[in-house]
Amino acid sequence: MAPSFSVRTDTHISMLPRILIAEPLDFSPEAVRLLETSAEVTLRATDRAGLAAAFRDFDVVWFRLGHRVDRELLAGPLRCRILATPVTGLDHIDLAACGERGIRVVSLRGETRFLEQVRGTAELTLALTLALLRRIHAAAADVERGGWNRDSFRGRELFSRTVGLVGVGRLGRIVASYFRAFGMDVAGYDPRPDFPYDAARRVESLVDLLAQSDVVSMHVSYDASTRHLIGRKELAAIKPGAVLVNTSRGGLVDESALLESLQSGTLAGAALDVLDGEPRITTEHPLVAYARSCDRLLIVPHIGGNTVESFEKTEYYLAGRVIETLASLALVDCSSAGSIE
Repeated sequence: MAPSFSVRTDTHISMLPRILIAEPLDFSPEAVRLLETSAEVTLRATDRAGLAAAFRDFDVVWFRLGHRVDRELLAGPLRCRILATPVTGLDHIDLAACGERGIRVVSLRGETRFLEQVRGTAELTLALTLALLRRIHAAAADVERGGWNRDSFRGRELFSRTVGLVGVGRLGRIVASYFRAFGMDVAGYDPRPDFPYDAARRVESLVDLLAQSDVVSMHVSYDASTRHLIGRKELAAIKPGAVLVNTSRGGLVDESALLESLQSGTLAGAALDVLDGEPRITTEHPLVAYARSCDRLLIVPHIGGNTVESFEKTEYYLAGRVIETLASLALVDCSSAGSIE
């Protein structure tokens, strides 16, 4: 049961808080209705200049992954008290600058129980792995060109092979169950003390994991400590014939080293949902340019969580969290008969 919210009517608050949805395409109507119980909501596609203005004019600015919030955007007078973003990775936001300006960031990071029901990225991991190993994209393109060359697109199976999960947290555990259903040996590297042995066989070092895995799948939070976690040394240690799948964050992998490994054949293939520096990716990006002539490299534009179900669930859930945060800032009163489901 969704909580009910009421707007403060005392003399401290003279108007509704203002919320801008800066990426409104297909935004959940249910989430909008929930937000409108306690705020004035504007849905307006916004460029960088518009986003800078929004920080001056709105109490809450809500966006997905289409913007990068840095110190420059947060310079000058601000009305904004909350940034809302329905994702777990926050590398597109300068968290230190937000803290200095007194802006709270409301996201899905740490919302483990809720996120167990959000499976889009886990499903895409499996889809990309199958597409890469079965050469689906190249085979389909050949048919579209008029070919029917079955023997030119012989693929590889998952059954009886080893998948190595780099990171065995919430998402890694879900992915582990999917790969196990295909009859794979599931191994994992994660230094966490509460390693989920029921999900994966633990491997003590990243290099050892890479050396024994036919499929390497990334499920690691991105920050300064994990940047280029997979670099030249790690790629040199990878099992011959192995492929890399990354649905986490582009910065986890040294892209120059990845390109070299693909060109040399050290790495048999890669499927990427993420690139370093996105969303500002052009046709001149070295990996994008290489993918045009190499069917062993498959790149899609960060579509892991981009499903109808994921958006509906996460936007409604985050709307409740935004209202709770507004209440904690004394911008609205919040009274709930139950928790957000």
